[in-house]
Amino acid sequence: MSFKKIIITGANGMLGIAISNALVNHQLFRFTSKELDITCTHQFHKKVAQIKPDYIINCAAYTAVDLAETEQEKAFKINAIAVEKIAQIAKQYNATLIHFSTDYVFQGDANQPYTVDHDTDPINVYGASKLAGEKAITQIAGNHYIFRISWLYAPYGKNFFKWVATTDQSQLNVVNTQIGSPTSAIDVASFMKHVILNEPKQYGLYHFTNYGAISWYDFAVMINKKLELGKEINPIDIFKTAAKRPAYSVMDCSVTQNIFDYKIPSVEKGFDKVVALHQ
Repeated sequence: MSFKKIIITGANGMLGIAISNALVNHQLFRFTSKELDITCTHQFHKKVAQIKPDYIINCAAYTAVDLAETEQEKAFKINAIAVEKIAQIAKQYNATLIHFSTDYVFQGDANQPYTVDHDTDPINVYGASKLAGEKAITQIAGNHYIFRISWLYAPYGKNFFKWVATTDQSQLNVVNTQIGSPTSAIDVASFMKHVILNEPKQYGLYHFTNYGAISWYDFAVMINKKLELGKEINPIDIFKTAAKRPAYSVMDCSVTQNIFDYKIPSVEKGFDKVVALHQ
C-alpha cells in the first residue's frame, strides 16, 4: 500500500473525524475550520504549496440548512466560492480533490431513487449553494470526485441519531412525510479508504448513501428500539422549518457500486456499526 499525503479540511466535523480515523495509515494533514479557513484563498494556497498533497478531502461546509435562508451570502461563500478556489488550487498542484455534496440539490418530488444525471432543482438556499460548488468543481475539470451523501449521522457530533439518543425529552414528534437514506459517516469513511487504496481515476460525480428508504419517524423508532430508550415517538405530517426539505431524497448508488467495485451497506448495517461505537 502506498502512503498518500492527504489534506483534510473540516477535520473536527462528523465526516472529518470519521475519515481521519479510517485513513490513519496515510500521512494526514488535518485542519479544523479554525486552523484553516477555506474561504481565505491565500491561506489555503500556502498550505497546499507547502504540503503538496496527493489528495485534498474537503469536509468543510456550511451545513446550517435553516440559517442559510437568511445567511445566503455566507452559505455561498463557503459552499461555492471557496470550493471553486479549492478546485483551482488542487488542479494547479495536481492533487485529487474529494468533495461532498447533498441530496438537497434535488427538488424532492420523485417517486424513485435519483440518478446522478437527474435534473437538479434545489428548493432551499443550502441546496443551491452546494449545487453551485458541484458545478464549479466540474467546470475546473481537475482530478476530482464529488460524492452526494444524505442524512448523515455518526456516534459523535451534532446529528439526528445523537439527538434522539441523548435528548431528555421522553416524547418526540418526528416527521413521517420525508423519505430518505440515513447514511453513516463511518460507512462514508470506509468507502473513502477504498477509493484512495484503489484509485480508479474514474473522476466525476457520484452518489453514496446507505441502501434503503425510510422516513425520519422510522429512523427515530429504530434508534429508540435499538438503544432501548423507552421514548414515545409520534409521527407528524409537518414540522415547520425556515427552509423547505425535499419530501423524497433517496439516491441511486448503483453506478458508484459498479465503478468502484464496492458493496454499499444497507441502512440497517450502517446503523448497527454506529450503535456499536455509540455504546
